[in-house]
Amino acid sequence: MMRSLWSGVSGLNTHLTEMDVIGNNISNVNTTSYKSQSTGFQDVLYQTIKSGMAAGTNTATTNTDQVGLGAKIGSISTNITLQGSAVITDNAMDLMITGDSFFCIAKDTSSETINFTRDGSFTIDAEGNLVTQNNGYYVMGVMGDAEVGDTVEAPLELINERTKKIAGTATSEAYFSGNIDSYDDQLEDGKTLGIEVFGSDGNTYTIKFNLTDDEDDADNTFRLELTSVQDSKGKVIAGEDDLATHVHLVYDKHSGVLTSANGDTKGNVKVSFTGDAAVLGQLNIDFTRTTNYASTMAGHNSTIYGYKGNVDGLNKGYANGEMTGLSFTDNGSIYAKYSNGQTVRIAHIAVAEFNNASGLEKVGDNLFAASLNSGEPMFLDVTENGGYISSGVLEGSNVNLAKEFTDMITTQRGFQANSKVITTSDELLQLLHGLKR
Repeated sequence: MMRSLWSGVSGLNTHLTEMDVIGNNISNVNTTSYKSQSTGFQDVLYQTIKSGMAAGTNTATTNTDQVGLGAKIGSISTNITLQGSAVITDNAMDLMITGDSFFCIAKDTSSETINFTRDGSFTIDAEGNLVTQNNGYYVMGVMGDAEVGDTVEAPLELINERTKKIAGTATSEAYFSGNIDSYDDQLEDGKTLGIEVFGSDGNTYTIKFNLTDDEDDADNTFRLELTSVQDSKGKVIAGEDDLATHVHLVYDKHSGVLTSANGDTKGNVKVSFTGDAAVLGQLNIDFTRTTNYASTMAGHNSTIYGYKGNVDGLNKGYANGEMTGLSFTDNGSIYAKYSNGQTVRIAHIAVAEFNNASGLEKVGDNLFAASLNSGEPMFLDVTENGGYISSGVLEGSNVNLAKEFTDMITTQRGFQANSKVITTSDELLQLLHGLKR
């Protein structure tokens, strides 16, 4: 039988396989994060007709004469390193990795098998877990403030009884700012001041103060007395007898700058609350921003007021809050946003990298599986090797349609040529068969 027949058959088979790969690429041109494949051919065995010979005394060298026996599929490689184009979705739970990493996916919590994907179209299931949108598989990472290490966990339970609400914290610092006018008539009976603060229960309370001229002949000394603590409904939970706290303020007679508060030259006074007001804990009050000048206006009026938090706007405390949304940062951290303005990290999405990502096996559903050739996954923070995660964006397919159409043309021509080899070989056999006549 003619060798060219079998060479033609092998050529048909290899080009059919190549067409299968091209067809699969084109069918996945809009598949999220799809990685295109390409086919490589190899020649097969060779039949040696004449062996080569080395040069002799009176003869030259001769090369080996060989006839090939066709082609075979050498490889079907995945172009896994080429990043697909960014597809904007405006859905905060759609995530795209820029870099060489993969999301880690678990089909169920009982299985130790981990798959990997570049498809970041995620959603929240009925149990509050972060899952893949197309099949409900669990996204893996670590919970709370933990850092990604050698192991990852699933599921990432983002919405539960622990994360739905956040307890309030008490205000720990406050300050007074403004001027005390020694000629202010209100200081004779006392000028009422107040600071609204948060308690450790997350509720708001108002601390009332009474500012007087200290009932002495000095124009530079004043007395600030705590008179009551009221809850958010105006009910007094601690009166003057319960508090029994006052602050003695002394200012420089010439510069008007504060020199001491209850003897503290730094102007800080710590106030502790007991009884029903113990929910306020301890409050550090800063008086360094107060002054003592006589007003140059016709009327004399003190402009001192109290504020919660320190002068940098910190330690104000906050009320109880309920979750209002989730946000994703470029390093894979997931933050819960609460109605009291607080933002708390509740989880961290882990990613994996491989020594040879091209060795990963495709298992369908936009998932890959580790193989002996890919190596073991290395779990890490996506930013560790310069990558990052974008929210509201998905990675598109990296199929190059122009290349696929060109490959399709050359594959068709190759198939056509191999079929011609078979028909021509058949004609030659028919001629040989006709010789017997």
